[in-house]
Amino acid sequence: MRFVRVGAAVLAAAAIVGTQSGVASAAVWSPTKTLQGVFGISSPPEAPSVASNAAGHGVAVWDNTGVVRLAERVKGGAWTASRTVFPGSAWYGGPSTVAIGADETTAVAWTTVATRYVPAKLVVSVRRPGADFTTPVQVAPGFLVFSFRLGVAADGTVTLAWLDGSGVHASTLAPGGAWSAPQQLSGAGYPSLPDLVVNDAGAAVAVWQQGSSPGAPSSVVAAYRPAGAAAFDAAQVVSAGTGQSTWNPKPGISASGDAAVGYLDGASMVVATRPAAGPWGAPVTVSPASHGVGYPALAMDGAGDLVAAWLATDTFGTPAVWKRTMPAGGAWTATTRLSGAADTADWPTAAFSSDGSVAVVTWIDDQALKARASTGSVSGAWTRATLGAGYWGSTVPVAAGGGTATAAWAAAIPTNANSSKILGRAFG
Repeated sequence: MRFVRVGAAVLAAAAIVGTQSGVASAAVWSPTKTLQGVFGISSPPEAPSVASNAAGHGVAVWDNTGVVRLAERVKGGAWTASRTVFPGSAWYGGPSTVAIGADETTAVAWTTVATRYVPAKLVVSVRRPGADFTTPVQVAPGFLVFSFRLGVAADGTVTLAWLDGSGVHASTLAPGGAWSAPQQLSGAGYPSLPDLVVNDAGAAVAVWQQGSSPGAPSSVVAAYRPAGAAAFDAAQVVSAGTGQSTWNPKPGISASGDAAVGYLDGASMVVATRPAAGPWGAPVTVSPASHGVGYPALAMDGAGDLVAAWLATDTFGTPAVWKRTMPAGGAWTATTRLSGAADTADWPTAAFSSDGSVAVVTWIDDQALKARASTGSVSGAWTRATLGAGYWGSTVPVAAGGGTATAAWAAAIPTNANSSKILGRAFG
């Protein structure tokens, strides 16, 4: 078993496969929608990137064998037919990421495919309110770009963070302006696995893991950008010096700019927090000592409430997804198992609606090849549901906003190992 990752209008009740906290409740998910029909693949497909704004407008993008595709839904509405973000062979690309702001500004980033004469590019296409996606703009060379993330503030300012061969960088695009000169966020060393969150006010947290040399223990590092600032503050090591590698950070940010980072310290899930105007506090271990944690997930709502989830083996050695929540200014709740007893769970993903009404954790059950989800709140009961067929070893990306959640994932075609499809569902 693997634990390390390096690197619509009509609603129907989902099939409930179990409940948590001893309280049964009927989760309400839209019917499963095929966002992309069967298409050929040469390797297991990347899961889509999913985003949502505070109005519940959900968007999913994915790589359809070199063509970046998009489907979306407004709150209470049906999924749109999928479309190419921007046509033309010059914009063929691979994995992509998406973000959507409160003003409906939507940004999609991807790396183009290099040719004999044209090198790869890291490009972004932006759709402003009432308009269509712009011709993609190169923000940086695409050579050795390993990963990238987007965020959009309420005023439509887009932030892109990415990792290339020289480190972690960030650039911003204000409405009517041009992309800013890239700011290098990481220092000397070997950074990897960057992530980014941006709130409506424009405050942002970029996180990554960084080692001093290949094979040396890594640290979790964060760079904070206050609301209204043009650049990120100097990066800071967030993790404690335990002598073990700390890695795979997942950031969260509240409406007021309070921030959190969940990550792995060895085989434990740890969370560090900071107020908008203060320093990072001491990390707190949230997973039990008996858990050998293999993958973390974290999400924060607008009030600063937190949900932390992780993948760890149970007492029988079965991989399971667990969670704890913490109300803003309060204490962590008891550890609760989210995945079913029969699940062979894989990497979890977490999301929290900014209004605090919907928290959701998703995962793939590798045994049944099913996508699963558990929904709840910071202090209420959580309910588990089956979303549909899934892909072994993949994830179920999910985003939440406006009292809704949007999930999209890749599903295998049982009769053809070289084909896949993209499915989507919405909660609320």
